[in-house]
Amino acid sequence: MTKDHLFEHIHALGDYSKPLSTLIKQLKYQQQLVAGELLASLLKTSLELRYTQEQLLQFDLLLAVPLHAKKLRQRGFNQAQIICDSLHQQLGIPMLTKQISRCKQTLPQEGLSIKRRELNLRAAFTYKETPTQTLTGKNIAIIDDVVTTGATVNSLCKLLKKRGVNSITVFCISRTPLSRNEVK
Repeated sequence: MTKDHLFEHIHALGDYSKPLSTLIKQLKYQQQLVAGELLASLLKTSLELRYTQEQLLQFDLLLAVPLHAKKLRQRGFNQAQIICDSLHQQLGIPMLTKQISRCKQTLPQEGLSIKRRELNLRAAFTYKETPTQTLTGKNIAIIDDVVTTGATVNSLCKLLKKRGVNSITVFCISRTPLSRNEVK
């Protein structure tokens, strides 16, 4: 992936290695939802070390990376949403929940090349306009569990930027070593 990311900043709790990778796998594949709450608490503490309370309140909305409806049915939950829900409760920042969805059933990103990841996620998300929610001028924090090349969040950023979002920051649990080089 090129370094032309549409988000301004990324904040990761740590690299994708133990113990974070173990907790993420427990959450995603073993349905240990308490692991998501623990990860969110650790992320919150990390955010509070990086940002002042006033800076955190500059974020208008939190947005969990959506899962496709089929994947959501299979897994039974969205791991990013669990982390987002907990951050919402702990930080008091509102969430954007129903307006953005994943409209394209994509292949799993794991194992795909950077170029294939970008193609896989092209036009993967959609926005449903509501009379009470406008994104124009908003500062949004996207919540995800793992960021590798940034292809998923960048695809989501394209949609948000088209809707007039002012700034986008990514809060994630971990980054893979590849993303350390790719996502600046």
